Amino acid sequence: MDVFEEIFRKYQPDVCRFLLRLTAYDIPTAEELTQETFYQAFLSLSRFRGECAMQTWLFRIAKNTYSKYVRREIRHRNTVQAPAVSPSPTEAAEDREMLKCIRSLIEELEEPAKSVMQYRLYSEISYAEISQLLEIRPGTAAVIFNRTLAKLRKTLKERYGYEI
Repeated sequence: MDVFEEIFRKYQPDVCRFLLRLTAYDIPTAEELTQETFYQAFLSLSRFRGECAMQTWLFRIAKNTYSKYVRREIRHRNTVQAPAVSPSPTEAAEDREMLKCIRSLIEELEEPAKSVMQYRLYSEISYAEISQLLEIRPGTAAVIFNRTLAKLRKTLKERYGYEI
């Protein structure tokens, strides 16, 4: 079996799960971004230096792939007016709306808080792995996460009326 095929089989579920969370569980988009992530990883495999775990490296590629996707979507929405989505009265719809608000608040954050929150919440990777990705100390990543989480909770309640 090819080395890259082994990497794909081992890490594809985790990368896809990470992208599912980033895309608010938009399965087709997450699957497309997963494929793009592994395509970019394949092209860059010779440059992988092993300074971090393979999974950490793949998550970084996935986050960059997602960021490119979001920028493309924003440009597209600025040129084409998207139809308004009417809220559903069901509890599931309210949960989705709350998650959308949380993602929106995370997108507004400054770096490195934005990346720390995305890595910790969407991929559930350790502070040590986050520190490798962002080139900060693990303790710093933990402090950033906890302070930002408290700030997000307060803003979510004040702006949208949701409590988490």
